[in-house]
Amino acid sequence: MENRTKPRILVVDDIIDNIEILGSILRTEYEVIMAMNGQKALQLASGPNPPDLILLDIVMPDIDGSEVCRRLKASPQTDRIPVIFVSARDEEIDEVNGFALGAVDYIVKPVSPAIVRARVRTHLSLTSAMRQLEKQNCLLQENIRLREDIERIARHDLKGPMTVFMNAPEMLMAAGPLNQAQQNILNLQIRTTRRLMEMIHHSLDLYKMEQGTYELKPAGVDILRVLREVLRECSGLAASRDVVCDIRVDDREPQDSETFEVKGEELLFSSIFSNLVKNAIEASPDGGLVKVSLYHGHEATVKIHNSGSIPEKIRDRFFERYVTFGKDRGSGLGTYSARIMAATLGGNLSFVSNEHDGTTLIFTLRSSGEVHENSCG
Repeated sequence: MENRTKPRILVVDDIIDNIEILGSILRTEYEVIMAMNGQKALQLASGPNPPDLILLDIVMPDIDGSEVCRRLKASPQTDRIPVIFVSARDEEIDEVNGFALGAVDYIVKPVSPAIVRARVRTHLSLTSAMRQLEKQNCLLQENIRLREDIERIARHDLKGPMTVFMNAPEMLMAAGPLNQAQQNILNLQIRTTRRLMEMIHHSLDLYKMEQGTYELKPAGVDILRVLREVLRECSGLAASRDVVCDIRVDDREPQDSETFEVKGEELLFSSIFSNLVKNAIEASPDGGLVKVSLYHGHEATVKIHNSGSIPEKIRDRFFERYVTFGKDRGSGLGTYSARIMAATLGGNLSFVSNEHDGTTLIFTLRSSGEVHENSCG
């Protein structure tokens, strides 16, 4: 298509006087080309320099305006050119059929110059806006593909170092006798590294959850076991703050063999609880208590309490992306991702917080195992 400074308008009418009238109205602002029959109009519209808009007479010999419009909209080459029907006042107009064929508007003869200019300007602006949106959408799609490519490369590059971390504890245990405490530390490193490898494999999942395209594969998960594992992983952080972590089921100490099963994906539960427990420990005063409570019922409930309060400045935005306060290395993504994952599991994440009672993060999930796929948009 040639470069031009003015939009091109194709005026189609079998009467030259009608073309001249419309041309005289539009020539000051637009480049006007003309066709006196439907066949010529189709040739110009599909040619190398197509019009930006077509003013099309309805009643013409051979090929009438309705048939011309139908053929224009049936061709990928011309289907995006806006068509405005022009009809005489005494002609029988089937507006419903015209809009169904793809026309964007009607103008009635004898034409009003002000109306012609307004309608043409409006539909050219709308078409331009749509093209801009399409360009932006293509750019966004390309950015998404680029992001996915980068993350795939990152996952690949991270697997090598993580494999070393995974194999080193087993090599140490095979090299010689270890006491029980050392074995426990190495087993914890093995379990943690395996979970990190799973998280690398699922690095695109959060984005899919945000877009509502994540495909959940629910299964039975013992969240009591998951929480115990999370507390073990966070034990070093808790010890550095002299924080005690306690776990309860229905307000009692659970037995070692006890389970608490719900439907979902273990990696999602592990990520949610890891974020929430870590956040609670960091927000707890030194020497404080982080209490994790599980409750049976129509909705399974997990409450994580600490005696610190969420700063009032961020309470209304606590679950939003990048919101953090008072942490040198905080990303503000922990509670945000936890909320997205909770919604994907069909659950809900909320909190209550004040200076007197501290903060309780509350995760509720249907005990029946009803899980809503793609439940967050």
